[in-house]
Amino acid sequence: MSSRQKELLELLDKSGADLYALLTRLTLREEVAEELMQELFIKLNNSRGAGNIANLNAYARRAAINLAFDWRRSQKRTVLTMGQAGEPVSTEDSPLRKLIHTEELTETLDAVGRLKKSSREVLVMRYLQQESYDNIAEQLGKTSHQVRALCSRAIRNLRNILGSNEHKSSNKEIHNVANR
Repeated sequence: MSSRQKELLELLDKSGADLYALLTRLTLREEVAEELMQELFIKLNNSRGAGNIANLNAYARRAAINLAFDWRRSQKRTVLTMGQAGEPVSTEDSPLRKLIHTEELTETLDAVGRLKKSSREVLVMRYLQQESYDNIAEQLGKTSHQVRALCSRAIRNLRNILGSNEHKSSNKEIHNVANR
């Protein structure tokens, strides 16, 4: 067994559960998270510059984030049925509430996927993984003030994207009502 494979096994033991949970949160599907987890470790094993990586855990996390959003972009928009909603996302008993929450989460994740790579990574680390600004700064090689500013801009851009989606859907509703 090569030293790289030993290092990857250590990473899997140490951070595998966290990486899997992250992929599940970003894709909203466990079976996809399993596939992406395998793809992640294959890519890490085959990467040529892995010996030069200072923090393999941070690198693997960023690679997982990118894989998840690449997968989300590759999916065609389909109508979500009750069977696809999967595990309950909220504690509400209403199936309608679960469906609405899942659709809102999907729309938000799609919007995050439209952000620049650095903004996307910072938002995921800060709000999904709930890491501190200092920890994120250390992983990205930035100061905590730069990370705060990047996070603030990312949230503003995310609001703009989500706001433009809401504006488009309300125009469609008005147009459809006017044509009746």
